[in-house]
Formats: sequence, structure tokens, C-alpha cells
Amino acid sequence: MKITELKSFLVIASLSSFSKAAHSLNYAHSSVTAQIKSLEHSVGAKLFIRDRKGVTLTEAGKRFHKYARQIVDLSRDGTEAVRQSPVMSGKLTIGAVETISTYRLPELLYKIQKTAPDIHISFKIMTDKELYESIKMGTLDLAFLVEQELVVANTEVMKICDEPVSLYAKPDHPLAGKAVKTIDLGDYHYLLWAMECCYSAAFQKRLQKAGIHSINYMEFINTETIKQCALSGLGIATLTDITVKKEVAEGSLVKLDWDIKGDFYSFMLWNKYRASYPALRYFIEIAKNHFGCE
Repeated sequence: MKITELKSFLVIASLSSFSKAAHSLNYAHSSVTAQIKSLEHSVGAKLFIRDRKGVTLTEAGKRFHKYARQIVDLSRDGTEAVRQSPVMSGKLTIGAVETISTYRLPELLYKIQKTAPDIHISFKIMTDKELYESIKMGTLDLAFLVEQELVVANTEVMKICDEPVSLYAKPDHPLAGKAVKTIDLGDYHYLLWAMECCYSAAFQKRLQKAGIHSINYMEFINTETIKQCALSGLGIATLTDITVKKEVAEGSLVKLDWDIKGDFYSFMLWNKYRASYPALRYFIEIAKNHFGCE
């Protein structure tokens, strides 16, 4: 088997499409098909199922995937090691939820750029679900997301900071300045992150425990949109405290006196099979120092 075949296999698995993989790799569709046929002949098993729904891995393909990722990564790491110079260099693919990418990472990325300008970073804003899948598939070196607790197979996880979450509204909202009971929350309109977001789910569960099983709400996947809607008076927003520091200081938004009853944290995750890669090790060490992690 060849590294090029393994790379094509991984890209097809990630994109669930031969044609998209061919376009991404700048290959002809026939070349990608031929590579997979050759790879399947080498391993002695069919790796993909192709039907009207798209392309999915067979059970053999699923078992083979993690080894293909390790082989490709080790090949890249070996090449980097041979070419190693006193100057730290390499390429990292990093994904993060929008909140962390906007409010937690700019200073860290600045430190990386100043101390190791030859490390090339490809940065992606992704949802929680996309981050989990990408780390699992090995298409990301590092991921950052907000959760309460986190365990991911074949992945190292580090808690980098507390991430308090609260309810925010305009100062003239009926609940502003009052001691709010959970039962008081049933009659208002809410601005929530999509329900795959851990704190939106925690908010809903808290209401359900109080007997509130249905609320009026809108879902979003962008913090700035939620803030602007809250500023317009559209409803009560669930947001991490760091994202509204400016608005609270200016008095344009206020925190409601209600506790979501959950501890939330920002986490950094990395593929444990890539932990020996010098650029990744360097980034992790700078991040640990930046966030004060042990």
C-alpha cells in the first residue's frame, strides 16, 4: 500500500464522497477510484460502501481507519524529523467552537506566531459535533470546545479554564434586577445556541425539572447573532460570561439573578497518536503556560 492511497482513503472517509475527495486532492475521479481499488486489494477487504445515500465505511474500513491515520501521520512526522532545523516549524490543523476561537485563542495564537512563525496553522470554526467527529477521524491535530465533562477515545483532554454560563437580557426586561426562580422562566422568549450545545441542553433540563416542558425559543450557531438579538430586546440569551463582558460593562445587557446549576469548562483536545509531533508538542506547551495549566 502507498501513502497516497491511504491519504485518499482518509479524505474519502472524511467527506463521504469520492468526487469531493478527488476535488480536494486535485486528482481525477478515476485516479482516486483506482487508488482505493489498489488499497482494498492490498488489505484484502472492501473498505467502502457506495449507494444512493453516499459513501460510508464498511466494518473493515472502520477498523482500518485508525491505522491508516497513524501511518499517514507517522510518515509526515518522520519527514518533519528528518528535515528538523533549529527553527520550530510544521503544520497544525486546529478546530474550535466560535466562542473559544473569538474570546480565548487570539492571545495564544499571537504568542505562537511571535515565538514560532514557521508553524503554519490552518484554523477552522466548527460545531461540537464536527469537532468530536474530526478528532475521532484524525483530521484535526487540536480541538477546543466547551463542555461540563469530557472523555474522548484515543484523545488527550486538558481543561484550560472555567467557562461560566448565565442568562442575559436588556436592562428593561421584566426579570432584570429580580431574584429569579426557575418557575418564573416559563413565559419568556429565549435565544439559545443549537441544542447540541452543552449549556443550552443544561438550561432545558433545568426547566424540565421545574415542570416547564415547553418554551418559546430560537436556535443559533453564532454568538454575535445571539448578542445582537438580545440587545434588540428579542429575548433572554444563554451565553458564556466572557462573551458579554463589554456589553455588561456598558450597561446594554444585564445578567439575570438565576443560576444554571452547572459547571462548564473550556477544553483542549489532541489526537494522542500525534503527541510526538514537534509542532504539536510546542503548541501544547505554550497553551499550558498561557492558560496556567499543569
